[in-house]
Amino acid sequence: MRKNVAVIVAACFVAVTAGCSAIPAPTDCDPLVESGVSSKLISATGDEGTQPTVTFPTPIAAKDTQVSSITPGTGDELFSGQVADVQASIYSGATGALLTTTGYDPTSPLRVNVGLEGSTPAISVIAESIQCQAVGSRTATVVTVADMFGADTLDPTLGLANDDAVVVVTDVAASYLGRATGALQPIQSGMPAVVTDTTGIPGISLPSTNPPTELKIADIRTGDGATVKEGDGVVLQYTGVLWNEAGTPGTVFQSTWTDSGARAATTLTATAMDEDGAGGLVPGFAQALIGAKVGSQVLAVIPPEFGYPEGSSPGSIPDGSTMVFVIDVLGIQ
Repeated sequence: MRKNVAVIVAACFVAVTAGCSAIPAPTDCDPLVESGVSSKLISATGDEGTQPTVTFPTPIAAKDTQVSSITPGTGDELFSGQVADVQASIYSGATGALLTTTGYDPTSPLRVNVGLEGSTPAISVIAESIQCQAVGSRTATVVTVADMFGADTLDPTLGLANDDAVVVVTDVAASYLGRATGALQPIQSGMPAVVTDTTGIPGISLPSTNPPTELKIADIRTGDGATVKEGDGVVLQYTGVLWNEAGTPGTVFQSTWTDSGARAATTLTATAMDEDGAGGLVPGFAQALIGAKVGSQVLAVIPPEFGYPEGSSPGSIPDGSTMVFVIDVLGIQ
């Protein structure tokens, strides 16, 4: 089934051991997309974060993807793997007509992983085009319909052929870490072991014992960023595992890293739910977040007393379960 534009838009493992340093911040950046004749023709006016007024000569052509800076940002540079919140508008290169936008609601930006493949071709194009830009920047990307949306995916009534051009104007609103980067901490006895791959995705190995009955929270990595306060919106990645009876493997019930196939960092409010299971996070998860520093990777073992009230848990988490979470604290929104 063909789709409209709005629908499409809408190896080595490292063991966690003590004595290792924090992951250093990158210093050099290599753009994935270069500027070109067509992208340099795009101009846009209007305040950052608001729907811009975009002008360019029509028809504009695109044989390959090009990106040019309209307004350079003054914030942090965006490196591969980081998380960025953006707003974007997409225009027909043939007519200049606006096809769709992200809506420019600051509370619901488009979140991408800089330089990495996204859940759709459109998100991938935006993620690649902003690599090495800075927070606060506005860029213009010229790309073919096929590269932006996939060949033969758009409704024919739009009148856009695969080799036609579209123009994307992107505002970078904010950036966050792509993974926990803080200093590694000593492993506590009796706690699950955690390994991460080279991109930061964790794996969890449980001890061959029955789960503990008390809440246990420990830093795997301790960051040096801002401290999470109660009520903060926290940008994070997490993996959750059920700690079953001794000798049985843990069961992964959720992972923001892999559930969507797109490393979808999420924002959660650091507030505990009430006793009826409404209004926030399970108490153990909230306690793990509050007081954590940005850049930290936190391990939380949450017994039933600090989890979901009886009868309120999702179907993937049976009543009375002990949950284990590995949480990467990437930023405060």
